[in-house]
Amino acid sequence: MLWPLSAVPWPRGVRAAFSLGLPEDFALTPAGQRRSPEAWRALERCLGARGVRNLQQVHSATLHWAGSLSREDDVRVGDGLWARAGDPAVAVLTADCLPVLLANAKGTCVAAVHAGWRGLAGGILEAAAAGLADGVTGLEGSMAWLGPCIGPASFEVGGEVVQALGAGPAGSVRPGAEGKAWVDLAALARARLLAAGIAEVFVDGRDVFCLESAYSHRRQGAGAGRQVAAIAPRPAC
Repeated sequence: MLWPLSAVPWPRGVRAAFSLGLPEDFALTPAGQRRSPEAWRALERCLGARGVRNLQQVHSATLHWAGSLSREDDVRVGDGLWARAGDPAVAVLTADCLPVLLANAKGTCVAAVHAGWRGLAGGILEAAAAGLADGVTGLEGSMAWLGPCIGPASFEVGGEVVQALGAGPAGSVRPGAEGKAWVDLAALARARLLAAGIAEVFVDGRDVFCLESAYSHRRQGAGAGRQVAAIAPRPAC
């Protein structure tokens, strides 16, 4: 179901929304095309946006500017999108990974990021935050929202993942079975965003693995659908 993200005090003119399972499924084809154009039209209406851009996600730390995607069916590889005032809305898809929406204080630049552990390890959040800064206020007054993702009681990983992620806040990594650990993606992301200069971070906190109505790749396998998280910048004038 699509939900306007009104609980976050976005700058004037910025609109955001997300889904959490059925009835919408925002999954793409293997070629990167949208399986359900109707779901995307519903998202446009929810945002009041003229167009929404997305990427073929590959668990990278690569971001693109929405203005470089001239059509909604442009297929480009990456895991984050920036948009400036007047650009189309930007969206990311998740089924366990963490969706992150960001805005600067004026709403003149926003970003949507697909943050799995590989993206976190690669610095995608730090790159997204740096792209929001303007020459006047920097990141003062900036904000981010961390959406539903696999929770810390459901995400057990191997030691190589913990090593790749590096140090995190207390409690974000807990010992698991031999050679494994339980990881709190949202806690790691929040700490990284604050360290990168984002002024305020809002955390949804719901665990999609435990929420049967939500899509979860780890619970449902390769056939799992995809949630969306999207944000539109303020109008150009």
